[in-house]
Amino acid sequence: MKRWIPWITGIVVMGGMIWTFFYLKDIHPLGSTGTKLGKDHLAGVGIRFKGAKLIGRSQGKKVWALESPIIDISKNRRLATFRGVTKGSLLQDGKKVAGISASETVYNTYTRNIVTPGYAELKLENGPSFRVHNVYWNSAKSKLLCQGGIDAVLDGSTMHGERMSADLQKKELTVQKVTGKIKIEQ
Repeated sequence: MKRWIPWITGIVVMGGMIWTFFYLKDIHPLGSTGTKLGKDHLAGVGIRFKGAKLIGRSQGKKVWALESPIIDISKNRRLATFRGVTKGSLLQDGKKVAGISASETVYNTYTRNIVTPGYAELKLENGPSFRVHNVYWNSAKSKLLCQGGIDAVLDGSTMHGERMSADLQKKELTVQKVTGKIKIEQ
């Protein structure tokens, strides 16, 4: 019997440690490597702003502004994710040239590129309105790419294109596979 006492004691001690580890893992700093987050919180989020607005500048001038009910900044501060209905404006020489509305937008603070994976609406001042899907803005090349299609409305005329690209440096706009209806006034 004496030879079983160390083994029984070891099993009881190990069992107690394992039970303690699982029971206290959420409150003991060595018991868990993760953090319990709420249902609406993401593990990669470092900072969450509610009802905030971000302003983009180029050469000291304000060129865009976006506001959203929730803005999540990643832990490495690389990505700003606008969640919910994001509203914004594009500016040129201090004047608004277009209004923007999107369901979700991701801004890369390092490259200054913007991705809108869902639908976005763009309304040019005194011009047409566009509904685009899956938009990518390349800041370094000043190029806009809409891979998921585009719908445009101007003075009652409508147009649909399967893909659009815009090069602002060359001032070129290309829409592929276009269909539409043109309203002719009499």
